[in-house]
Amino acid sequence: MEIMDNLVINGTGSSKGGKFQSVEINGSGTVAGDVECDSFSFNGTGKADGSVKAKTVTISGSGEIHGDVNAESIRMNGTGFIQGETAAKQLKVAGSSTFGGAVKADDIVITGKAVMEADCETETFQTEGKCKVSGLLNADQVNIKLSSGESYVREIGCRHLQVTGRKGMLTLLKLMPQPVLTAELIEGDVIELTHTNAKIVRGNTVKIGPNCQIETVEYSGDYTCDPNASVGTYTRM
Repeated sequence: MEIMDNLVINGTGSSKGGKFQSVEINGSGTVAGDVECDSFSFNGTGKADGSVKAKTVTISGSGEIHGDVNAESIRMNGTGFIQGETAAKQLKVAGSSTFGGAVKADDIVITGKAVMEADCETETFQTEGKCKVSGLLNADQVNIKLSSGESYVREIGCRHLQVTGRKGMLTLLKLMPQPVLTAELIEGDVIELTHTNAKIVRGNTVKIGPNCQIETVEYSGDYTCDPNASVGTYTRM
């Protein structure tokens, strides 16, 4: 495949895929085919019909990638959609992003809103925004700082999980919904929860804090429960 210098689309144009130094879509352009490059960036409302392999991928406008994405660094500042699988060392979501396929990364930081429609596998998962993971979140360290409204993760499997709630002034005035994490199953070595609704929580050290509603807790080491929490049954394994 011929190696080209740069690909820049400023209007409504389109280009074939290929190997480039950099790809930049500033308008509503389309790249048709797979792309391999050092840097790939959306600044408009662009679309890539194929897969993208790059060192850095940045979406600052509204970008859609219909194939897989493999990159060292992915940064979502605008509205992003990746239909295929996502693999990265670093994934940062500051805007609003949807991932249709499985997500694998070393480090995930969410300060905006992320929707993951399949499984997510990472070393560290940190969110101060909103997240929805329809599959399994498998991580070493998970730190979820809830603001207003609901975040949802179907299953969490990790070594250490910490969930905290942050009530802003609008939440206290009941103008915004209360912060809550909803999960079907939470499994880990050390689990520290507040503002969490879950069916099953299973771990070694389990600490149930205020504003939690848990149906079943199974623990093998230490277990504590705040008086402002509701736990159906708790059993030492």
